Amino acid sequence: MTLVTAERSGRPTYLQSARVLGALSSAASIALAVLSALALSDVAQREFTRGLLLVLLALFLRGSLTLTLDEWGERSASRLRARWRHSLVGHFVTPRRGAERARGDLSLAVDHASQAPSLERLRASAGVSLLGVVVVFIAAGWLPLVITLALLALAAPFYQRAGRRSEAMAQEFQRRRATLEERQLEVLQHAPELRALGAVTYGANEIAAISESEHVLALRAIRVALESSLVTEFLSGVSIGLVAMVVGFGLLGGRLSLLRALIAVLVTSELFVQVRRFGVEFHRRDDAQRALAALYEPPERHAAIAGDELLVATNLVTEASPREVTLCVRAGDRVLVTGPSGSGKTTLLHSLLEWRDVRAGGVERSSAPVGYVDADSTLFSGTLRENVTLGRNVPDNELRERLHSLGLTGARFEVLDAELLSDGRGMSSGERVRLLVARALIARVSLLILDDVAGVLDHDARRSVRAVLANTPSLAVLEATVDTPLLEAPTYLLEITS
Repeated sequence: MTLVTAERSGRPTYLQSARVLGALSSAASIALAVLSALALSDVAQREFTRGLLLVLLALFLRGSLTLTLDEWGERSASRLRARWRHSLVGHFVTPRRGAERARGDLSLAVDHASQAPSLERLRASAGVSLLGVVVVFIAAGWLPLVITLALLALAAPFYQRAGRRSEAMAQEFQRRRATLEERQLEVLQHAPELRALGAVTYGANEIAAISESEHVLALRAIRVALESSLVTEFLSGVSIGLVAMVVGFGLLGGRLSLLRALIAVLVTSELFVQVRRFGVEFHRRDDAQRALAALYEPPERHAAIAGDELLVATNLVTEASPREVTLCVRAGDRVLVTGPSGSGKTTLLHSLLEWRDVRAGGVERSSAPVGYVDADSTLFSGTLRENVTLGRNVPDNELRERLHSLGLTGARFEVLDAELLSDGRGMSSGERVRLLVARALIARVSLLILDDVAGVLDHDARRSVRAVLANTPSLAVLEATVDTPLLEAPTYLLEITS
């Protein structure tokens, strides 16, 4: 995907100003090269006053142009970073699947995407700078023109090869990073058990091996960048040197004036400066393009389901079971999924939420909010209020009433601004589950999915949750359990066998 294609597909046209600015800056740079040649020619002809004034003017204009472009680049990048960071919440709607792009990478993608206007300006500048060959031809004839075009054409395959290698390594780096992140989280989660078994070095050595492979890949990417830079520097140096040699012979033979010779050399140099800047940034261009693709990736959209239907599964076959499941959940329905451990209940729930791929069939969901709670659901580091409201403005009395209705009473649940430990440490599993149910109800979800949570609740806690669900008749509940369900009178029962 290219920046242009991205824009034509309905994305914002904020890059248009970058193209215009790039074209104007390139034309101004060529004009300044001609002005510099005129100044040097005057100095060589001992018209020092005029020559020095023109040199100073050229330096002033070039400095002003550089400062203007830098300021524009910083401001455009700042505006885009603010814009993208504001819209990132749409990418956290669903959990990340295995080996998928890390959500943390989106923060890096914002920084890469914010450079897109500057990179587009370089592209437009490089394209317009090719008009400099016309100036070279007028000033020095066809031979410098042929030399310049030939070396530009020679550089193109190197750019393309380096770009393909860079993209392949970026994809491999992303895959290895995802593997490293997942393995680090697994080892940290099981650190107490590994420490008790005296096997801490097992996880550490595995993480070290994955991390080392990531470092090796990063070094290879740096080498590709250096190779590309060397190629561009070599080709531009050769081109300028050959053009200087040709116009030098023209000066000796009396076929060229000093002014025309200087114009040919300086414009050739300026042409390659623009092209070189664009060429050596192909890594950043690839990063920006991938970042735009990631950020423009539309949030998960669900088919509009008519009526009060919230979830419809048709001939669904999950990765865990060959059985086809056809299911329709409407507002107020109570659906119970039972089966022994390992039969695929959790996989079915994740497939219904489109968190996992399926073998066959399809799932449609409405845009209504969905709450999901399992025994391993986590809390955030923050206050009790923040964990339940997730930033919503909810009155204190409503929060306390909801917590009390679920049996969450006592000192720890009275102070809403009390800090909770990370992942709810210090709370029992049953308290954490009920707190997450409260969060879903405060969010006014239309569908609540409970994945085998009844087993972590004692008798009184189950009775409290059942009472709350009974007092919310419009809420659809989908529960999966081995035994002891919360739903006592489900409207639909689905049994899954091993």
